[in-house]
Amino acid sequence: MNAPDPHSFIGTETVETRFGNFEFRGGYPTAKAIAKLYELRTFNRAIEAYLRQISVVSMFYQRKGLNDFGVDAANKFAISETLNGAKQLFLTSNTETVYGTSFLDLKRDGPIVVVAPPKMYGGALDMCQRSVVEIGPTGPDQGRGGKFLFLPPGYEGEVPSSYFVVKSPTFGLWFVVRGFLVDGKPDQAVTLMKTMKLYPLAQTANPAAMTFLDLSARPIDTVFPDSYAFFEALAMIVEQEPVDAISPSDRFLLASIGIEKGKPFNPGAETKKVLQEAARVGAAMARVNTFASRDPASLVYPDRRWEWAFLGGSYTWDAKGYVNYDESASWFYQATGSSPAMVNKAVGVGSQYIWTPRDANGEFLDGGKSYRLHLPPNVPAEQFWSIIVYDALSRSELENGQPFPSINSYANPATSADGSLDIYFGPNALAGKEKNWIRTVPGKGWFPWIRFYSPTAAFFDKTWRPDDIIEAS
Repeated sequence: MNAPDPHSFIGTETVETRFGNFEFRGGYPTAKAIAKLYELRTFNRAIEAYLRQISVVSMFYQRKGLNDFGVDAANKFAISETLNGAKQLFLTSNTETVYGTSFLDLKRDGPIVVVAPPKMYGGALDMCQRSVVEIGPTGPDQGRGGKFLFLPPGYEGEVPSSYFVVKSPTFGLWFVVRGFLVDGKPDQAVTLMKTMKLYPLAQTANPAAMTFLDLSARPIDTVFPDSYAFFEALAMIVEQEPVDAISPSDRFLLASIGIEKGKPFNPGAETKKVLQEAARVGAAMARVNTFASRDPASLVYPDRRWEWAFLGGSYTWDAKGYVNYDESASWFYQATGSSPAMVNKAVGVGSQYIWTPRDANGEFLDGGKSYRLHLPPNVPAEQFWSIIVYDALSRSELENGQPFPSINSYANPATSADGSLDIYFGPNALAGKEKNWIRTVPGKGWFPWIRFYSPTAAFFDKTWRPDDIIEAS
């Protein structure tokens, strides 16, 4: 190897960069360069912190949204009794399953018992959106339901028998289950969810009566901000949770921008300004990372615009021996939750999701234009399929004036003689196409997800492929 060129060292010169010019004299930075480079370091690290901690801050706002809605005690449980619509701001929630959800507070209540009914699908995630247990066919209850006992970090008390025992790495746990429609109706799933029981273990002998809140009845907002408030929320989580809830490398990253457990997060005015700007740039990068991926592995089909909603081959994004933060950030910027079931590609089991933000020409989907999507016959889903349109800004269901911004197999959309069907999108329905139309909103970007519940072999071997979305007139 050749020795390094000594003339490449910074000496008496100005280092010119896209971020500004930094002056050095005799190898030493000037006072102005010192100030600017430290500011730049804070800015860069804050952007990385934003991208790497989206999952954590998203959980903070999931909890805040539920708490503000009234789910603020162990015995309170919210159910989307008439399904989720555009008034319920959840990242890419669906309109075809009944959601039941709560947020467990193991610091406030100690160990908590959850008595889950059968036929539920879901589980619990910690404050970093790591799956701690699944409930349903892939969980320890194997779909039969049962009594789960959630223990807080460091719990040393007696653990009674006859429970599925779950040791949580964080004090906060998002608990969520889904129930399926029967004959296109939510009634049976809602009734089953209302047999759910949640109570602190200390109240086993006399638990408080359950209070069920109708999640469909009024607006709720669980979406995290793209502003300085992101870092305020992150600091609160770091303080509330055990120190090892965040990895050592990430703890260093956060400490370098002033977020450290046991220390107040109180940046000065100039640092606040840097963090506000970093949040905006971090969010801009997250949107590019999500909506304009350059990862070839994101494409489902090499000749079409459809992308995998969940990338990486591992629900912890470490299939290649390292955590791929780009894939992780792409998922958590537009969705919540991760579990082993999401990477389970088994015929007739679970669900699969594909999506696209672009039309056939590669242009982003425009709420002021009309489009058509052609689906070949025999959509590969044994249970049901759906297409839901989301607002590119909030990544939640598009508020378009329709009851639900979706079309699904329960609705029996119009089909052609060969069983294929066309779905139309646009601000106005084309004549005669109203049954298969989802309204879009001028001035708003939008994107669809196609969900396949109990996908068939034709989905996995790609013998069935949706067309790209094209402009229609």
